[in-house]
Order: sequence, then C-alpha cells, then structure tokens
Amino acid sequence: MTNLPTGIVGGDTERPASTMPQVARWPSARRIRKAEFVGDPHFPPVANGLDYLVSVVDLLERDSGGSTARELKYAVLHLAAGAEVLLKARLLIEHWSLVFTHPGQATREALEDGSLSSCSPDETRQRLKNIVGITFNGREEQALKDLARSRNALQHWGLTGEQARASVVASTTAQVLNFLVAFVEDHLLPWLQEPELSEAQEEMRHVRDGLAFIEEYVRERMKDLAPRLGPVRRTTVQCPLCRQWALVAHGYETAQDIDDLDIDDMFNVECLFCTERLTPREAAHEYAGVVLGHFGNEEAFDLPAEVHLCPQCQNDVLVRGAATAAAPERPVDFCFACATAPVAPRS
Repeated sequence: MTNLPTGIVGGDTERPASTMPQVARWPSARRIRKAEFVGDPHFPPVANGLDYLVSVVDLLERDSGGSTARELKYAVLHLAAGAEVLLKARLLIEHWSLVFTHPGQATREALEDGSLSSCSPDETRQRLKNIVGITFNGREEQALKDLARSRNALQHWGLTGEQARASVVASTTAQVLNFLVAFVEDHLLPWLQEPELSEAQEEMRHVRDGLAFIEEYVRERMKDLAPRLGPVRRTTVQCPLCRQWALVAHGYETAQDIDDLDIDDMFNVECLFCTERLTPREAAHEYAGVVLGHFGNEEAFDLPAEVHLCPQCQNDVLVRGAATAAAPERPVDFCFACATAPVAPRS
C-alpha cells in the first residue's frame, strides 16, 4: 500500500500523505490463534468481542486495493456485534445485573445460560456514562449509532441508498475500530486476570498488527493523533513496525538522567500509532535496518552501518540519514536517546 494518508499536522502547515516518503510494506505475520484450533466454542464476553474484532481486521486488512462489498458487509456485522459485546463486558465487570434490560429482575441463572434479555446498545452506553463514568465524545457516539443502524439494516432486511456507499461504511467502521481499540486498552484489559489477560493481549496484538493496513483506520487514527504529533514532529520519524510517521523519541526528562539511566532500561521511544515502546538502542537498530535498509552483520553483532555515537549524550544510537516528520525530504543525524535537535549530516 503506498501513499497512505499519514500527514503530520503542526504549526501552520499540514504535510499531505503524497509528500511523505514511504518504505515497502508487507502484511503482518500470520499467527495461529487459540480460537482457530479444533475444540469447543468457549467464548466468554471479552474473548467473544475480541474475536469479532480480529474478524473485522482480517476482512479489511490488505496490502493494496479496497475491500470488496462482501468484506465490508461482514465487517459491519462483526464490528457491530463486537462493539455491543465489549461495551456490555465492561458493564458486567461493574455488576452483572447491569447487562439485563431490567436489572431489578436479573437472575444468575439467566445470565449463565444466555437466556437473558439484555440492554440495548443505547442503554448500554447510557449506563456506562451514568454508572461507570465512561464518556463518549460526539463523533464516537454518532459512529456507534450509525454502525448499529447499518447492522440492523443488513441483518433484518438489506442496506441500500446513501448508507450503502463504500466510503460511508468504511469511514464509520474506521471510527468505531479506533474507539474500540482504545476502549479495550483503557477499560477492559486493566480489569482482567490471568489467563484471560494474556489471551486478550494476544488477540489485541493480532488486531494492532492488521490495523496499519486498513487505509480508513489509518486516516482516522492519524487524525486523532495530529494534536499530539504536531508539537513533536521534529523528533518524530517513521515507525519501522507499522510504517506510520508516529515514532516519537521523547528524550530525557532531565539532564541528570543522561548520567543516571542506562538507555537499555529506558523505553522512551514510542509509536503513538501502534503503541509499541522501544529502548533507544532498539529503535535505532530497527530504524536503520528496516526503514533505511542498513543491516549489520548479525553473527558478529555489528552495528547497522548508519548507527553512530551521539556527540551530545555519548550513546551509540545516532542514525545518520534519518528523516523526521518536520522535513522528511531532508536527511538528518538523529539521536534516539537524547532526541536533541537534529543536525544535517556531514557531506
């Protein structure tokens, strides 16, 4: 996929995607998931909701071209089901009776055998706001409503007219995906215990691996990240993992940190898009090897050709020929440890 709309907004200018250099991309490595083995279809609420998200990503993830009409149809159905289940899973954590239409008439037996009459999507969001204290902004609320409306149309009759346009469906799907990924990270994973936590984290890794290959999601996510990426565009480079211009070197909190901290213990390089956190050394080697294509001799544990000693912080994590989001067409010397203002490389 080329020319993804991954512009960085900052100051008075916005750099369009077509001017942001791109490196070759490839689909994420295919992991065999637990749910794909032969066995009983045991899906507790969180696992059930995440399985729907995995299905959505698998349907929409592609290296080039748009999604087919059939892929969009089932992405809508599965995403709506996943959203409903995951939001209700948070209600369940708060108190199991809250997932019933009438909590005062809730019984454990109905919950466990699945015969309950559960609350509607609108009621679910209202209870999350009023009882749990989770807020939804206007765009999230509208996207969830639009998705539910499209799901109902597809499930009970058919989807026609304006709402059947691929661009409309893809945009709504991307907005809900963007919301749900954050919702799972912020409001579900912190409450899970082992082994459910590890299984959920593995499913989320599968989801995140595919998100960078869904064009509409990339647009939506980068739009949300623009206020955070704009101020740090001078210390932002292309992430070697997801290929988005969102890998930020945060540098040191204080000058004393340079002497007190081992950079191999610092995970202060972070991709705001795929949420990967790296040490400065990991980031320098990954960037030089994957983005610039300078691989060292792995058997001899050599540094990649373009990784050097930084004259500012004296760490061997400076990459020559790097490009920042502030000026991607101008190569610079970039230190992933101290994140000092990059300087033009020597000729």
